[in-house]
Amino acid sequence: MKKTKLTLPSAKTLHALEAIVRLGTATCAANELSVTQAAISHRIRDLEDQVGEKLFTRHGRRLVPTPAAHRLAEAVRNSAYILESVLGEIQCKPAANTLTISMLPALASKWLAPRLADMLEQISSANLKITASRDFVDFQRDGVDVAIRYGAGNWPQVRVRHLANEVVAPVMAPSLAAKLDLTSPKALCAATLLRCDNPDSWEDWFAGSELTLPANPNGIFFDEDATMIEAAIAGQGVALGRFALVAHDVRAGRLVAPFRHRLEAKFSYWYVQDLTSSETKSTLEFFHWARAHLHHGSQLV
Repeated sequence: MKKTKLTLPSAKTLHALEAIVRLGTATCAANELSVTQAAISHRIRDLEDQVGEKLFTRHGRRLVPTPAAHRLAEAVRNSAYILESVLGEIQCKPAANTLTISMLPALASKWLAPRLADMLEQISSANLKITASRDFVDFQRDGVDVAIRYGAGNWPQVRVRHLANEVVAPVMAPSLAAKLDLTSPKALCAATLLRCDNPDSWEDWFAGSELTLPANPNGIFFDEDATMIEAAIAGQGVALGRFALVAHDVRAGRLVAPFRHRLEAKFSYWYVQDLTSSETKSTLEFFHWARAHLHHGSQLV
């Protein structure tokens, strides 16, 4: 009899499971993966529906994994080790005097890429390597010197330094803004609201504007900030944008931020290093450059 081909869970779902098994709570897993606790819970519910059984039992604040959850988490870790080993053999080793920097994909494309020329002038390292990943890196295994991460800053077994706070506000394409009556934030109640997997919500922004978000607003959900921002640039809706990610597009005229009310983000940007690493001239130059430009990027004209 021919076996039915199984549909594998998404990588994000498996990462959520592995993080909860390892850390013990959905809150800790959400902080490590820089997503909301609700997003973690949703992924686990989907996985339980797919496997057909409960994967965790709750004891106080802790989530105790079942034997099935332990087996799945171990499989996730083993798969990651195999992939990393193969990739490590395929990829060339970085050249000497290379500064390797890791950051989230949206930060790499929307914040760093437009500023690369300026960064190259300020950092003395002969070579730079930028790795974009949503996963929290293993500095020694992955050969990463420094990372910029967005979160609460309470990750274990690493050294962190605060870079900048973040602010969010509605942004949209000028073509869409021309169609809306922007004399009041109430105009957004009927607009298509673009959402992303972040802890800062439209509900919070509307409440800060002394308004109530409609019960079932029009909207599109994205799992990545850069895609959401590109949709806003294309006039597909209004995004609740992080200033560091949208500032370049606002200054270039691709987006507008028409309302004064800004929402202080729940997360911040952090400079992260391995506990055993030491600062070099290049890493210190990058720290000061990143801190200055993230602060500058959190202000819109």
